[in-house]
Amino acid sequence: MKALSHTVMIIGLILTALVIYLVLNAQQDFPKACTLEAKICPDGSAVGRTGPDCEFATCPDGAVFCTEESRNTDVCIQSYEPVCGWYGPDVKCIRYPCASAFWNVCEACKSPAVEYYTAGECPSE
Repeated sequence: MKALSHTVMIIGLILTALVIYLVLNAQQDFPKACTLEAKICPDGSAVGRTGPDCEFATCPDGAVFCTEESRNTDVCIQSYEPVCGWYGPDVKCIRYPCASAFWNVCEACKSPAVEYYTAGECPSE
């Protein structure tokens, strides 16, 4: 009887030690939150941190800023010349790109959230 209780106690201690080991050494994947820093690009725009490593997004190449005249256009010609309209710093995005695809320059600049545009489709993450 004594041998059985010792065996049960040893098994219990081994199981307890195993549980403690697994809990302390478990890899936990917590979501990563990037800081709200911004990098100023050569064209004057700003990009934030993005991706799993919180690296700065690339500065836009060929960025064309919307003018006051292009923003006040009443009607746009419905021609398909795709552009990627990049949002200004007031828009908080949760993932890259912080932009939307538009049919053309006129449609992009009519949106008050768009700060500038680049030719072609928006990049994917």
